[in-house]
Amino acid sequence: MTVSIIIPTYRRPQSLMRCLDATVGGSALPDRVIVVVRDTDAETQAALAEWTASQSRLVVTPVEVREAGQIAAMNGGLVAATEDIVAFIDDDTAPHSDWLGNLLRHYDDPTVGGVGGRDLVHQDGGTLRGTVREVGQVRWYGRMIGNHHLDLEGGPIAVAHLKGANMSFRRELLPPFDLRMASGSCVLNDTDASLAVIDQGYRLIYDPQAIVDHITAPRQNWVTRDITDPRLVYSDSHNWVYCLCKHFPRWRRAAFVAYALLVGEGVRYGLLKLLLALPRQGLRAIGQFAAATRGKLAGHRDFVAWQRENGRKDR
Repeated sequence: MTVSIIIPTYRRPQSLMRCLDATVGGSALPDRVIVVVRDTDAETQAALAEWTASQSRLVVTPVEVREAGQIAAMNGGLVAATEDIVAFIDDDTAPHSDWLGNLLRHYDDPTVGGVGGRDLVHQDGGTLRGTVREVGQVRWYGRMIGNHHLDLEGGPIAVAHLKGANMSFRRELLPPFDLRMASGSCVLNDTDASLAVIDQGYRLIYDPQAIVDHITAPRQNWVTRDITDPRLVYSDSHNWVYCLCKHFPRWRRAAFVAYALLVGEGVRYGLLKLLLALPRQGLRAIGQFAAATRGKLAGHRDFVAWQRENGRKDR
């Protein structure tokens, strides 16, 4: 099988160079690395050209995009990718030497449509540590379990969704990333892609030994890492509802919408979470609830439009 790695990047040349240095040092090399750069990002373009000219071990294909945003960059890379397997990592990650080999070994099983691994998050001079029993699950009513950054008890397991900083798929199964995903951190575009592969009858595998170091770099423009920022709460809630409604049958969708509006999870406050947060957060809780509710309703409207546009009938 052939494999390409897609790395979207924007105005983080130092992080990108560290990522490429780690990739070229791997025990298994991809057939190509596709680096997607904005047309206005001259500093990154220059750094990439200099790095590429200084080595001969890695084939690097730069792809220039004009549209802003992570999804436009990922789609630009996907259009250029013709290999059997396409892997995605963030520009602020550094793959371990055996990362790619640990991903690819699972594709010997023809029922496997995607494989991902752990992103070991570096923060405040250390790494986020912990051991969990579950990774990458979606409950029947829509509660999501991530934990891709933590240590998993046991070996590789089947999961419902992978994490965008460390994921791969069979190229023929992967549709374009959905431009209806709300901007901001574009959360859950990886879940949407994962569920689209599962919908085609394939399995997803999480391998805790396929590790990338995730040295989180600052985000650009207004996009912060403060998940309570109302703009991020809105986009997060929108994408949660839009994504799961696309992939759930009618009976699960009804339970999920009730759960989303009446309970909620994380920063996506529903009515119950609002009532629990009010004594501690006061008006801030009300603002967060309002942003989450607007996002959820907009996400459902976009789902209805997507359903109509694609001629999908309720299952």
